[in-house]
Amino acid sequence: MNVSRGLVEGSDTAGLNTALSEAACLGVQVDPVARTLRLDLEVLTLRADARASHDHDARAEQDYKVTLTCTGVGRVAASLREQRWDDLEPRVLPLRLEDLGEAIRSFGGGRLHGWEFVDLDDSGWTLWGELLSFDTSIDNHICPHVLEFSQEEGTDPRELDVRVWFDGMTIHDADGREVPLAEFIAGGVRWWAAHDAGDPRTIRPGITPPL
Repeated sequence: MNVSRGLVEGSDTAGLNTALSEAACLGVQVDPVARTLRLDLEVLTLRADARASHDHDARAEQDYKVTLTCTGVGRVAASLREQRWDDLEPRVLPLRLEDLGEAIRSFGGGRLHGWEFVDLDDSGWTLWGELLSFDTSIDNHICPHVLEFSQEEGTDPRELDVRVWFDGMTIHDADGREVPLAEFIAGGVRWWAAHDAGDPRTIRPGITPPL
């Protein structure tokens, strides 16, 4: 069934996707009883009062850790695959919902590559949805939103794709303060605008500089 997916709590979904781009994925905790999935991230952000610098040795140490919590989670699916250079087809590796956090950590804080994570279309899901390590329904209600992300790092032949069906989303900083989604989005949008303008504060290993 195709479910109409509106914006998460009225937020700007495109901006939310921008704010999540290239975030380092540090871990995940799933609580089936509370129907929550908590994703620990280190995101790229700039404060509204941050000043641009033309000193190439300067770097705004403003990347910060947040916890993104999906609430009202109804279903979680994942595909952990291994494909070496001489393999014709990927090999699906065993994985359970309760071991998802350990699997995430095994990638060593890999970044969330891509530009779409929330309420995206089913093109990616169509490709790897037939290669599932697990597909766990927590309850049977129809969730209005989806979150999808992947992990792959360096020469590791493994790849992990995760898809979460959920109702709502909250963001908390490392001190436990809830960060309004609009504030979270604005910080990420500022960072990427600075990156595209060649701001030296946005130089990061593994992130392609602007052309």
